Amino acid sequence: MADSIPFDRLERLLDDESIPVVHRALWLLLWESDVRVLDLLAIDVAEVARIRPAPERPLGKRADGLLDRLIGDRVAGPLFAVGPRALSWDEAVRAARAHGHAVHAFRTSGRQHR
Repeated sequence: MADSIPFDRLERLLDDESIPVVHRALWLLLWESDVRVLDLLAIDVAEVARIRPAPERPLGKRADGLLDRLIGDRVAGPLFAVGPRALSWDEAVRAARAHGHAVHAFRTSGRQHR
């Protein structure tokens, strides 16, 4: 598994509609923010402002768009939901591995590119 994810690889993953939006949104938010994986997985829809940073360092349009798709019309419940339940750590790890990366690589690679 790669320790670093090049930006063009991230772009290809984010464009891949066969990957559920819950994973693509998680990966992009890890890339664009300094929030840890477990902290992101624990966020409730009502707390989404915690990951939308201050105006001097906003999330990109793509991250905002994926967040909007992820939330839909929900006002409560886990932000990273699979049906009515929260996406689990194991599911997040398996999905990243299935695409050739460790889930933490999205965060560390994003830090290198910021």
